[in-house]
Amino acid sequence: MDVRRARRALQWPSVAVLIILVALGTRATVEQRAAYARAVALETAGNLQDAIDEYRWALRWYTPWGPVHGDAAAALLEIGQRHANDDPERAVQAYDSLRSGLIASRSLWQPRAELVALCNQTLPKLLVRVADRRGDKRDARVLLARFTADYARPVGVSPWTSLAVSLGFVLWLGGLVMVVARGVDDEGRWLPAGWRWLAGSFAGFSAWVLAMWLG
Repeated sequence: MDVRRARRALQWPSVAVLIILVALGTRATVEQRAAYARAVALETAGNLQDAIDEYRWALRWYTPWGPVHGDAAAALLEIGQRHANDDPERAVQAYDSLRSGLIASRSLWQPRAELVALCNQTLPKLLVRVADRRGDKRDARVLLARFTADYARPVGVSPWTSLAVSLGFVLWLGGLVMVVARGVDDEGRWLPAGWRWLAGSFAGFSAWVLAMWLG
């Protein structure tokens, strides 16, 4: 195998990966804007229930540069605050959609972690009021303790998890590059370094998968 030819061949997978990432980012941005536009139209028309669902979808289509991600989060927060006193069920729907939409969009970090924490603090009291309105006869303090425990979960992604994901990803792809760049000689024969880089790439991939699963 010609090493120079192999190195040139490596360029095509790199270009393919770049194209895929750009395509995914573009689709997420387009879907985010479309969901937000539908949500605004539904809210303007008075269909608040479906509007909240669309705002949640706008949050789920997350990109770091998302043009309306913050607007969707602000809209759900405003709906929850506006209905907290007179319509706790609607407020629960808004806060829960805000929380679930944000949690679904986390990767190496948790976008707008402070809003997730706010939802975790606000939802238990609202749920107690909803239970009372529905005729639940259980003690309010018991219900509050139960709901508070349900939402007492760590907010965001651990820095160690983010580090493991990042390093695993870099080692995985970097190892594959080094296999071609330093793993074979000019005659195309495998060198001991090639096996080491291949093992390092596999270890990086394993670390990446494990960290993503645990995170």
